[in-house]
Amino acid sequence: MTCKTPAGTSDPLSPTMLSAAPGSPPIPCEARRHLDRQRLNTGVVARQKRLAEIEMEMVAACEHAAARGAASSVRIDDRGTWDRATWDRYLAAAAQLEPDYGPRLRRLYQEIDQLNRLIALPLAA
Repeated sequence: MTCKTPAGTSDPLSPTMLSAAPGSPPIPCEARRHLDRQRLNTGVVARQKRLAEIEMEMVAACEHAAARGAASSVRIDDRGTWDRATWDRYLAAAAQLEPDYGPRLRRLYQEIDQLNRLIALPLAA
């Protein structure tokens, strides 16, 4: 995305960092020239929500794998009851799912960190 500045030059912008969430309406050029902390905060919240959803999905898939073949004394909702074999199945599933979930999680963590850095910048006088 490019925005024409008053001087007529092009200003390339990162749509990933400027959009609050996927499918959000385009930002007017005037609004892109400064850091709107509210919009940045909205972006952080949207990414944190998506991050939590992906993490819960991965944990559920790992727990499902851990439950297969678990002893009758093992309760999946209480990890204190898990034996070594249950933990091994859980960790094996996590390792198998990492190529799918890992890149998405890392990208979201990185975007959240970048947005928080922008929020922490001092306000212009």
